[in-house]
Amino acid sequence: MNKCIRAARAVTLQDGAGLIEDFALIHNGTEILETGTWSDLKDSAPADVADLGDVTIVPGLINAHVHLELSHIEGKTVQGQGFMPWVISLLSNATYDIQEELIRKALASMLESGTSFCADISTNNCSRIAELIDESGIGFYGFCEAIGQQIPKEGASFFPSKTYPLGRNAGAGHALYSTHAKMIRALKKADSAANLPFSIHLAENEEEDEIIAHGTGPFAEMLKGAGLLAECGSNGLSPVEYAHSLEILDKSTLAVHCVRVSENDIKILADTGTNVCLCPRSNDFIGEGQAPWEKIINSGVNTCLGTDSIASNHDLNMWNELEYMLKRIEINISAQQALSMITKNSAKALMIDKFYGSLEAGKRPVFAIVPASLEDLLF
Repeated sequence: MNKCIRAARAVTLQDGAGLIEDFALIHNGTEILETGTWSDLKDSAPADVADLGDVTIVPGLINAHVHLELSHIEGKTVQGQGFMPWVISLLSNATYDIQEELIRKALASMLESGTSFCADISTNNCSRIAELIDESGIGFYGFCEAIGQQIPKEGASFFPSKTYPLGRNAGAGHALYSTHAKMIRALKKADSAANLPFSIHLAENEEEDEIIAHGTGPFAEMLKGAGLLAECGSNGLSPVEYAHSLEILDKSTLAVHCVRVSENDIKILADTGTNVCLCPRSNDFIGEGQAPWEKIINSGVNTCLGTDSIASNHDLNMWNELEYMLKRIEINISAQQALSMITKNSAKALMIDKFYGSLEAGKRPVFAIVPASLEDLLF
């Protein structure tokens, strides 16, 4: 049975469309059939009309980087002291002993704030967390993250082949310094062969810079002692340059964080079509500094946002992530540009723009309501 949704305003993010007053869309439960103004659609609208009132709606939000596996570590890590102290505090907990009730609570909070799709990273619990996300009704990629010095065997499988109504599993590398280069390249190849995106933490902190360039530093020693230090040092390259040398940067790769990137690094990301997921509040929480948002955005790199985990953030609310950035960014960006970073750009980066990212015919009928606190910032 067809249904209609009506709102005072909408930013559909359809190409060429701005803010639409007196908006309506008709859908069949799984697919948008038609969009336009209420005056244009009211004569053909079904009897079932949900009038949302004096609000602005946008496409359903996309969290392009989250670790639901760490939901039980909320409030248990140090804040503002830098990456290595944060990692030590993280690992002082039973890091991968998931608590399902807390994951369900996190998913419920994401749904409540308008998130309709997420790219979740799991190291030890990929299959179970995929099941929990599927139960929630949020669309997803459940990235199975490889970490350690294992070299893949010929014909190895890197993620479960099971698919869900709104989700799939895929492969991800943890980082260049903690995942064997042969494993990273194999994961990238497997994702590409399955027409899936590939995700990796990249250029996140100064410890990573030192390991990639020289193979040295306290964090390198810590990783070496745990048997997790990848053979990637002493080449004098930046993390982005090294990733480029591994041939893993392209339009289906999502480089997460990119806090410490030079102008040359940004050029490489732009030239290769690599997508960047910024996690502003997580970087601030840990004390890693701020990515050069303005240079990344101005370069033409497809840029989106993620919350990272609740172990390095205050919540998993994408509106709060966007608000944090908008209050600090030093260039003028339009409402469409800002909203695209949590909708349309994310959908492109994750290769789901056939179904998500804009309110238009053929896509899923998922939407979010702009909080009143952001109306002035955006419009």
